[in-house]
Amino acid sequence: MEIVSLSYFEDDTELEGFLFKPEDQGDSVPGILMIHEFTGIGAYLYPHAERLARSGYMVLLHDMYGRGNMPENAEEASRIARFYKRERNLMRSRAFAGLEELLSFSEVDPSRVFAMGFSFGGCSVLELARSGAPVVGTISVYGNLNTPFPEDAEKIQGSVLAIHGGMDPLVINEEVVAFLDEMGAADVDCRIKVFTRAGHGFFNSTLTSDSTAGIFYSPHFESLAWREIETFLEELAK
Repeated sequence: MEIVSLSYFEDDTELEGFLFKPEDQGDSVPGILMIHEFTGIGAYLYPHAERLARSGYMVLLHDMYGRGNMPENAEEASRIARFYKRERNLMRSRAFAGLEELLSFSEVDPSRVFAMGFSFGGCSVLELARSGAPVVGTISVYGNLNTPFPEDAEKIQGSVLAIHGGMDPLVINEEVVAFLDEMGAADVDCRIKVFTRAGHGFFNSTLTSDSTAGIFYSPHFESLAWREIETFLEELAK
């Protein structure tokens, strides 16, 4: 597997990314745009990108904040993430810049491109899908499901998989219900998997866990969620 550091732009903002190339990529491979949690792009995502690359996907870890804007702590990360959550059009265009970069590689089959994100990244890929981006599948893992533009769900071109922890204090159950109503009204092929005993962050092994607050890493639920993700990808990447 080869990992390549990239520099690209959204308007005047320089972004950075890391491209994970599968060993036997051939002339046409499916691609996955992967977007980070609120703490920014980091090595905690490498195992996920590597797993997908080993399965034959070209994976781009995409930077939403811009080169040199890595949050120094959780407080700063929350502040930056809140800004993008307020500015959903900027969130969409910044995510689309990563998609364009991924599609610029000739080996990537444009008919088999996915977007996948965790927490803040889950919110980002859902907004990307609502913008009408050409992705065959969108995967949100404990991402914020709400949007100021629910009517845009009718622009979603592919299928959606949302994975949620029932103990998640950041994505409340009312938000899940509203999301299902939004997807249903737009007749989107949306699958949602709720693990009732999982909290927020159960994919992030570097997380400082606080189970009493509903934020904790869980290898058990991570493993179960991977089954859902891989089934979804295999179905749509045929």
